[in-house]
Amino acid sequence: FLTYFDVPCNGAASPKHRGRYYSIVYGPITFITLDSSDGLPHQTASDTNHNLEGSHAPDFNPSSEQYRWLEARLAEAQSSAFTFVQFHHTMFGSGPHSIPFANPNFSGQAGIAMRVLLTLLMRYGVDAVFSGHDELLERSLVTGTESLPDGSTRAHRIHFYDVGMGGDGLRGPSEGFDNPYRQFLAHDDVPEVWNGKQLFSGGKHYGHLEVNVTQNAEGQWLAELTPVQVFPLLDSEGKVTGWERRTYDDVVTITAPAG
Repeated sequence: FLTYFDVPCNGAASPKHRGRYYSIVYGPITFITLDSSDGLPHQTASDTNHNLEGSHAPDFNPSSEQYRWLEARLAEAQSSAFTFVQFHHTMFGSGPHSIPFANPNFSGQAGIAMRVLLTLLMRYGVDAVFSGHDELLERSLVTGTESLPDGSTRAHRIHFYDVGMGGDGLRGPSEGFDNPYRQFLAHDDVPEVWNGKQLFSGGKHYGHLEVNVTQNAEGQWLAELTPVQVFPLLDSEGKVTGWERRTYDDVVTITAPAG
């Protein structure tokens, strides 16, 4: 990874942890990337990968260096209009890697362990979290409280995305449990419409999540999050004749005060 990408220094004490998590300020946005590859203690509910032991991945749990680094970056991000956080393991989802620790179908790679960060993300007003481990296109919405400088609190909500549409296989939801925070799931919410062998609309397709940040005439900041699909155009025989950029009907707009 570091052969091909330059990332800001995170100041990690171990050279093996440098470059594995980092923060970028881009105009009105603070974008924080975390390493969720492995948690401690090994093979507990706090671990995102029960197959890895003694890895070089940094722990993310409270008191770890990465956790303390995250809180410092979130505090700095209070001057940004928007704060986005990304890491691999989906914190809230409907796929095989969101099955709880005690469930017989637990995958050993559950992103649920990342929920240990939720209080921190709420406290500092994070707007959206991007992940992809479940390989779905899914959006969850979680509501909590955000602490204000004067010591008071206010309700805050975070959009959690599984943007698993960038590659590999697109999955459907797993059976035997539910994600109560789910707002949109391509598998369920966009059924396919066919005419014979020709697909007209709907379905799970590869694509990406597009984030556009603009400022209106009053100076208010707007972040528009649009799930984009690469839709296959088929002829009457079912052969692919081309591709078309389409969007799923789950566009989210987040606002921030002028400043």
